[in-house]
Amino acid sequence: MADSNTTTLAMVGNCDPSKKQWWIFLVSSLLTLVGGVLLVLCGQLIIAIHKKVTCRTKVVHVGENHITEETKDNETVKFAEKQSDSGEQKDDNIGWVTAAKDGAGELISGQTTSGRILVVFVFFLSVASLIVFFIDADSTKVEECVEWETATTSQVDLALNICFMIYFFIRFIAAQDKILFLFEVYSMVDYFTVTPSFVSIYLDRKWLGLRFIRALRLLNLPDILQYLNVLKTNSHIKIARLLSRVLAFWLTSAGLVHLCENSGDPWRLTPNIQTLGYWECSYYILVTSSTVGECLQVLYRKFMNLYSPEENTAVATNVKRVKGI
Repeated sequence: MADSNTTTLAMVGNCDPSKKQWWIFLVSSLLTLVGGVLLVLCGQLIIAIHKKVTCRTKVVHVGENHITEETKDNETVKFAEKQSDSGEQKDDNIGWVTAAKDGAGELISGQTTSGRILVVFVFFLSVASLIVFFIDADSTKVEECVEWETATTSQVDLALNICFMIYFFIRFIAAQDKILFLFEVYSMVDYFTVTPSFVSIYLDRKWLGLRFIRALRLLNLPDILQYLNVLKTNSHIKIARLLSRVLAFWLTSAGLVHLCENSGDPWRLTPNIQTLGYWECSYYILVTSSTVGECLQVLYRKFMNLYSPEENTAVATNVKRVKGI
């Protein structure tokens, strides 16, 4: 009886803290990606069928316009008028689509003033989202039940993710190859950060998940500094690119280690969770990438074995390039 009362008090809405539902957040992100690909493929298929049907209709009209010599001139004039009308409609459709694509391209382009303002604005929003993640990573568990109405960080994170979602659609409209765009790095970042924030409202549950990959936006830091006229020489730009890469991969890797250590191995029946803070994991990443280090779990060990040689090689290569400036 006491156990049931304890469980009831621990319940938050429909959220049961004794159950792990992190897989729902992960599946929702994957379904968003798959759904986007299917929508794009269906749209391209419909456009291709429409073009094929239109071409066949034109061929039929051309054949009918040459039935007899007597009506050839009149039919040709009518056909020309029809072609002119359909051509104008087609030009209007093409013009509308082109205008939308060009407008979206200008909004995300660093060549225009409005584009620079928007890119810089989104970059600072990404930094703000990363700061919210740091706060959650040090003050909450990886997965826990929360009331969204009282969770300030969740509300702020949702507001930021709505902005990222709008920016995603702008980039999607401007993209020439829609399928390729859906598999870009920053598109993947949006799938695994924006979608879970909406799922969190429905489940009354918070999962830190892959929110740390928002740190990959730091790769744009050299471009942002150029837009702000902070970097002007090639040597400064190269150094900034080196530092931004090291910082982005360092924070992202620390987030992955933090997630693995605080979640434990999912295939084990007995939990082997190691309670570590995000900045502790950041320190371990820094030490392990520069020395040998000791891994705490199977996931951690495999990841670091793959990670350290690659990062050390990349950093060494970039350092040589900087020395050659």
